[in-house]
Amino acid sequence: MFQMGKVRLKHVVLFLLLSHQFIMTSAVVTNNRLLLAVGLATGAILSSYNGSYDWSPSTLAVLTAIILVTLLPTAINKAESSSCTAPGYSLHPVLGCIKLSTSTTALTPEQWVAKCAEDGGKLILINSATENQALVDFLKSDPKDVVIQGSRVSVSSPWTTDDGQPLPFVGEFQGISNLAGTLRIIFTSSGKWANVNPTNVFPNAVCEIPV
Repeated sequence: MFQMGKVRLKHVVLFLLLSHQFIMTSAVVTNNRLLLAVGLATGAILSSYNGSYDWSPSTLAVLTAIILVTLLPTAINKAESSSCTAPGYSLHPVLGCIKLSTSTTALTPEQWVAKCAEDGGKLILINSATENQALVDFLKSDPKDVVIQGSRVSVSSPWTTDDGQPLPFVGEFQGISNLAGTLRIIFTSSGKWANVNPTNVFPNAVCEIPV
């Protein structure tokens, strides 16, 4: 009776492995990980049925866990990269899923907000000095000024995101940074920021899609 229990458990493990292998293969699993997992399972099952080693239920459970852990990181990484699939967008290691968007007809910052939203995204939000420099590097091959998130309604008001929250990071402004009136922010190719009138129009912006 005990031996029959072991055999049944082996069959369950084999079924789970084959099912998991099918799912992961359909998601384009890295070949090395898949071969390693299959090799582990095949060696264990053959040694058990040939009698060279009698696998206990607890040992089989550990083996199954090892195989799943071997495959799981690849699936997670694949899901992350496949989430940035909108046309023109690419997954940047620092800035996330972004696109340099260009319009033949220059647009106001508010119109750029709407244009990014058409992709399911928003104007890029700079969260730190590291991201500020990363955007400089991203634009280095084709330097241009771009619309980013950031606005305020008066000199005494804080800079806010398009959702109305305080900006998590405020860069160095070129020229006068305390102009009166309602303002938007432009990111210059040098990495400095510029105040602009919200009715001004611009041909470029950087959009992002949360991943």
